[in-house]
Amino acid sequence: MTTYHVEITPKSIFYMLSSILAIYITYQVRSILVLVFISFILMTAINPLVRYTQKWRIPTILTVLTVYIAIIALFSTLVASLIPAVVSQTKGLSQALPTYLHNLEDTFNTRFDPSFTSEYLGSVPSNILKLAAGVFGNALNVMAVFFMTYYLIVERPHLHKYLLRLFDNKNAEIRAERLVHATERQVGGWVRGELILMVIIGLLTYIGLVSLGIPYALPLATLAGLLEAVPNLGPTIAAIPAVLMGFAVSPLVGFGALAMSILIQQLENNLIVPKVMQSATGTAPLATIIVLLVGYTLGGVMGAILAMPLYLVAQTVITELSTNNS
Repeated sequence: MTTYHVEITPKSIFYMLSSILAIYITYQVRSILVLVFISFILMTAINPLVRYTQKWRIPTILTVLTVYIAIIALFSTLVASLIPAVVSQTKGLSQALPTYLHNLEDTFNTRFDPSFTSEYLGSVPSNILKLAAGVFGNALNVMAVFFMTYYLIVERPHLHKYLLRLFDNKNAEIRAERLVHATERQVGGWVRGELILMVIIGLLTYIGLVSLGIPYALPLATLAGLLEAVPNLGPTIAAIPAVLMGFAVSPLVGFGALAMSILIQQLENNLIVPKVMQSATGTAPLATIIVLLVGYTLGGVMGAILAMPLYLVAQTVITELSTNNS
């Protein structure tokens, strides 16, 4: 019988406790790490524009501020134009709901309870206002992301120096810079792909809403395009105000808006997203779908948003390190 001797030294105990402490600290600051990663994603999107404007001797801070102002103006305009419209239309829908239900009862020969639906719709305006307040309540995190993004852009020429330990002494700086450049190219491709998806979904939604005669088509389509950044859940959220306003016009238009939303989501999930991401990042459509599903399962909405860039970063790092070691 073979006897194994396991020796536990103070050094091994120290390493074990240090590892546990590091994992615990990482878990506690996970929200900060998410903000840092979001800042890195924004840096990859803005940095090409900064490099272009630097050729014209435009200061970096002026370019970044212009981008920030454009982002804030877009969101502010959307909120200012859409929320009052949704609140107003929802109130009108809740008041007209008994008539709609009565017509549906005659059509489908069934009975509905209007009180439950009216109470639910009556709470929609207040819930929308609470959601908007929550978004603006995170202004501190938004400002932190903006500042970190700016300093990452400023530090971009020196970022590779933080990765020198990943490589041996031979050509370490060149390899580190190549890794940073490859990561920036992949994540930047994902950002550009997301922007293309937003435009496509927003345009399809706008055409559908105008065809159905639903009011406030432009802000609703803009909302649908922006929420495309939230896979699976975003399009569903964007469809709610469109369907509500459709029913405020007539039951037929409401069901038409619902059918349009389902059709766009099916095209998005099975055709548009995989193909656009394959073109932008080189990732196979099946891999894109799996990554998004895994991200949503593990981290919810935020996990789904960050799943693809995390996958691209990990893939790039592994590829570059394995190439360098071969």
